[in-house]
Amino acid sequence: MPRISLKIVGASGQGIDSMGEVAARALKRSGYCVFGYREYPSLIKGGHASYQLDVSEAEIESTETRVNAVVALNHHGLEHNVSDLKPGGILIHAIPHWTFGKEQQKLIERLSLSMVELPIDAILKKLSGKPILSNVILTAFVWAVLGQDIDALKKMVGERFAKKKDLLDLNMRCIEEGYGLKEKYPDLTVTMPKANRKWKDRLLITGSKAVGLGAVHAGVRLYAGYPMTPSSPLLTYIAAIQNRTGMVVKQSEDEITAAQIVSGAMFAGTRALTATAGGGFDLMSETLSMNGIIENPTVFVLAQRPGPGTALPTWTAQGDLLMAVNTAHGEFTRCVMGISGSQDGFDLMPEAFNLAEEHQISVIVLMDKQIAEALYTQEPYDQKRAEIRRGRLVTDLGELQKLKSSDRYDPMAERGISPRWLPGSRAATYDAQGDEHSGDGSADESAKNAAAQTAKRMKKMETLLAALPEPTLYKASSGELPVRTDIRPGGQASSDDDVPCEILFVGWGSTKSVVLDVVKSLSLEAVRLPLVIGYLHFTYLWPLKTKRFENLARKAKKTILVEGNYQGQLGLLLRQQTGINIEHRILKYDGRPFFYDELLHLISDQIPI
Repeated sequence: MPRISLKIVGASGQGIDSMGEVAARALKRSGYCVFGYREYPSLIKGGHASYQLDVSEAEIESTETRVNAVVALNHHGLEHNVSDLKPGGILIHAIPHWTFGKEQQKLIERLSLSMVELPIDAILKKLSGKPILSNVILTAFVWAVLGQDIDALKKMVGERFAKKKDLLDLNMRCIEEGYGLKEKYPDLTVTMPKANRKWKDRLLITGSKAVGLGAVHAGVRLYAGYPMTPSSPLLTYIAAIQNRTGMVVKQSEDEITAAQIVSGAMFAGTRALTATAGGGFDLMSETLSMNGIIENPTVFVLAQRPGPGTALPTWTAQGDLLMAVNTAHGEFTRCVMGISGSQDGFDLMPEAFNLAEEHQISVIVLMDKQIAEALYTQEPYDQKRAEIRRGRLVTDLGELQKLKSSDRYDPMAERGISPRWLPGSRAATYDAQGDEHSGDGSADESAKNAAAQTAKRMKKMETLLAALPEPTLYKASSGELPVRTDIRPGGQASSDDDVPCEILFVGWGSTKSVVLDVVKSLSLEAVRLPLVIGYLHFTYLWPLKTKRFENLARKAKKTILVEGNYQGQLGLLLRQQTGINIEHRILKYDGRPFFYDELLHLISDQIPI
């Protein structure tokens, strides 16, 4: 799959994100699939940050370690990012009279790199423009190097400044000046992939916005949260659209309060959501346990970053899976699911609330910084497909009047799920409390009752497991793109599972995107070999459906676990549940996601192509 990559580097506060987003939108409108990736330190301003765009004619959702062009907004980019370039790459900057060190000079010569210094200060003086406009000039120059039409960029910027005529005119002049500089460098070019019209009408959306729209689609009417990277973009987005959605948004004083607000709202019948990172989820765990004993449906989004402690607050990881499965004291049923990108960021939110209400449990939705802040080229969402299922919530007046107080926590309830009704309903009352209780919620510490209530709450695990689908299989034969097969709850095994895989990859969360990009490349390259590559993706991480995994893993010549944590946490859960130990593992735990070329190299070493 041909792709090119661009990286904008500089200090936080220099407009890196704005440059990247404008370029991404313009490239998408020009017919390219774009994937955006951000790196930045935990500083409001300063430090060294970057915004990278990977561009292709085919669908991609991953980032390379090496790029075709670097745009450096300050000297740090010249010091640190020359080595990011591919052979023949271009570094564009506006630092007058910069001299590269000896080692950098050797690298520049060995890789045939082009170092381009643009006269930005002179142009700004000519236009009487402020320094921030240098970004527009640089963007226009890069646009010309990519061989793109100037009118497309003008239209993009024109929409941004449509209501500010003075700024619009100045920006247009900057575009013309920057684009015109290309005439001095006739041989300077980046060969673009072939454009494809289908990308023009797609969305450009971050994972956080996808989750936010999914929450709206799920019927969420209240959001409470405390800012903590990488969950903060979700809070920011939901707050930004609250006037259009009518959702109540509360920035609480801490994570404990956020969890309590959401729990109270759900108890009262309103779909409510909170999100946090690992440290905040630590504080929410007591509320999670409380919801376990009162059987109150709740949904938590856990946006992962490296730990322990504060650790790397603006970087990514998949290290909180075991915490999501095991945190909070006591035994009770919960569901853990993992978002893999912008599509199921939208799709899974309604399902999270449906499962929470149907089984009267807490659902923990995992994502990570890579998903939260990545920019995806996304097909428009189907806004009619989702349904709202509220389980055994009783609202009919006639049915309410038939209820007895002891029905609420009846230990003999079928499948462990008893009727639920809301405060203020015209029905018998019950007590929802954190002490062990009898059917009507009254405190009861007898051995018989304790055993019966524990069994009731744990019985839901069997019911929940039966309601979940098996993991999704993506299988590619030599010279072909991967084909997806799903097995619905209670469905029969797919015939695709009968053909053994030479290589079976197993993963969850954000690793799906880069693994599939790599599998596509490998399968298309292996046209002369009868090679079958599979990727088994776990969306539902607890409780685990393992039948499909066991079948495929036993047939595969080699099974490889791919995870962004040190322990291989999904692998540990699979071994716990099945006894199968995945010996071959590709693990990463440095705060960075798996990069496309990095993973391609690691996997290629294990595949006979």
